[in-house]
Amino acid sequence: MPLVEVTVDPAGCLDVRLEREPYAADGALERGDLQRLVGGIADDLGTPVRVEVHEADGTGFTDIVTPSESAELAAGASEEVPVPQLGAPLVTGVVAGVGFTPDESVAVAVVVAHQVASSDGSARLRLPPALLTAHPGLVVLIGETSGTIIVSGAPA
Repeated sequence: MPLVEVTVDPAGCLDVRLEREPYAADGALERGDLQRLVGGIADDLGTPVRVEVHEADGTGFTDIVTPSESAELAAGASEEVPVPQLGAPLVTGVVAGVGFTPDESVAVAVVVAHQVASSDGSARLRLPPALLTAHPGLVVLIGETSGTIIVSGAPA
């Protein structure tokens, strides 16, 4: 996952680095530009980015920022897709499965997210296409209560 490091100086100005390299932006950046800037980086890359913010007082925080839905749709994610069957090719941007207990927590392996199953026991999760492209192959959904395991994206 790409790393965006932001250092905030005492005046609130930002030094932004993408993968440890200075990130060129138009004009000086201030604290109010942070959300727009990081969202734009995630949209441009088409993948979630890890953001580490280091404040002038020594405090900091880390967050994961995902591309906007419009960026995902522009990258080719479809709105309605059929539920993949065991061993079926993975549909870009969507992982889905059935057989879960209603309202159960569903783990996604390599665990990049958790999803709560709907009232009919199905789970559907939109993932950024770039994330799936970067990690091709099997995606596994695991029902944490039922033990249901759904494998999608298996090689043909």
